[in-house]
Amino acid sequence: MDQEQSPTTIYINAYRSFLRAEGQMNIEQVVMLYKNMRPSIHKYADQEKVDVEAFMYSYLRLPKNIFEISDIVLAQIGDIFYREGLKIEFWQEVHAPARRRKMYFDGTDKLAVFINSVTDLDDMVGLLTAYEIEWNKIHMKMSSFKKEISPKNTSELQKVLEIDEENWERLTRIWDKELYNRLNQIKEKDVHFRVRLLRGNYVDYKKAAQRWFENIMEHTRYKELRNKPLYFVSSNTHSIVNNLTGWVTNIEKELISYLKEHKLERFLNYWKEIETGEHPGSRENFLWYILKKYEAEHPEIREKRESYERDMGIDFIDAKHYLDINAQVFSLNDIQNTGFAKKIGWGADQSHDSEALVLNIDYPLGLGAYMVLSTILHNVNNLRGVYILGKASFLHANLGDIGLPTKVYDTYSDNTYIFNNAFTKDYFKEFQTGSVLSNQKVVSTKGTFLHPEAAIQQYFIEDYTIVEMEDGPYLSSLYETTHFDRYPENTTVTMLNTPIDIGIIHYASDTPFTKAITLGTRNLGYEGVEATYASSLAILKRIVEVEMK
Repeated sequence: MDQEQSPTTIYINAYRSFLRAEGQMNIEQVVMLYKNMRPSIHKYADQEKVDVEAFMYSYLRLPKNIFEISDIVLAQIGDIFYREGLKIEFWQEVHAPARRRKMYFDGTDKLAVFINSVTDLDDMVGLLTAYEIEWNKIHMKMSSFKKEISPKNTSELQKVLEIDEENWERLTRIWDKELYNRLNQIKEKDVHFRVRLLRGNYVDYKKAAQRWFENIMEHTRYKELRNKPLYFVSSNTHSIVNNLTGWVTNIEKELISYLKEHKLERFLNYWKEIETGEHPGSRENFLWYILKKYEAEHPEIREKRESYERDMGIDFIDAKHYLDINAQVFSLNDIQNTGFAKKIGWGADQSHDSEALVLNIDYPLGLGAYMVLSTILHNVNNLRGVYILGKASFLHANLGDIGLPTKVYDTYSDNTYIFNNAFTKDYFKEFQTGSVLSNQKVVSTKGTFLHPEAAIQQYFIEDYTIVEMEDGPYLSSLYETTHFDRYPENTTVTMLNTPIDIGIIHYASDTPFTKAITLGTRNLGYEGVEATYASSLAILKRIVEVEMK
């Protein structure tokens, strides 16, 4: 898997060099190198054809104000912005629908972005490049359109843009009522992004990670976290805790009434099938999925749930101006009084007096995983288990399937890691909505735009079945707990006997090679719920098993 001097390497080296030497660059400086890379998620980058999938993928991972922005400023910690005279405390915090990242808009044309690691830099440059290419394609095509841009001229607009019905529906679904306003904006001007990187050194990344950890320590009731036995989980901030509490069953009638009131027929059909046994999904997991929608309209329900969680001993720590990674801390002893204890048949006669804590975080992006886990390892004295749950691209599977890897090729270090995965199929006996694939081989890539179609095909040929971004960086960090040196490069690393329990679970969010389903064509919806909750349940079971040995 030697990728030296590949188009991907040339592209990455070019923009990193520009930003390191000059501190800034225009995206158009690397557009041709990007096109030469031929990203698998941006199939028509080098063609006149509008690539709606790539355009919408990038749009959903940038703030909605991106239409107004031309100057993007990146830094790791707030002090750096302030030194440059950017008073971001007075700017508007903005969010991307499909990417967690701290961003602030000055109300005119500037966007300040906090980056957790070099992966965030790679990701932002890729998103901006894809967005600029596709915006400017549409701008060129729209320049010849003389009629009014409105619903009455939809067919003519589609013809000029050469967009088929499926992709037009995709634009309509995402932009909704703003569709024609957006097209007017694109027609009025082309886009030329300028990117500035303030400092951008390894020390500042480490400072940001350390401040992130200190923020957790400041806001948790568990002040002995550094010295207590600790289990680290990288997943999300809903499925682990939801499996613990089972709180949603208290408002089942309310949620089903909500579905009926809003005539959400698709979900009502799922509910009927679950009730009759036609659909093998979990009743509780379905309710959790609906609750997310319900809470958006009823914030008072969210407040009740969060209050219930706090009373149970679960701390939620919101990320500040450091890494945009929320965290939760809870005591393993408190599990004995949760809904989870009933799920695994943990009765009063099996009570176990444990001092252990669990730190669960929203998964970081790429190399941010190395920064996060390294920082935790530097700050805690008794880490007993590391468990990773994340969505990934499966090269042969169905949406919502589960994969359990035992081998990871890391494109950051060119290392191949071989390890004993704590999870086996036995942990998923009740999972019925998909398949569980064991002994999988994973590729940890540098970014979604940084694996060309040819690379994906080569991975497939070499039996690498899962593509994601965090396993390799996490394993590189764990390597440093069992060796005297920093993680190596271009080496096969065997980690079969480690003092820390290691478990990795992935679920299929897209299947780009066999079924051409990517996160640019659609979002993973209810298909991912069962896999996510079954995997979270497996993690909790494993933690209890290890602690009770």
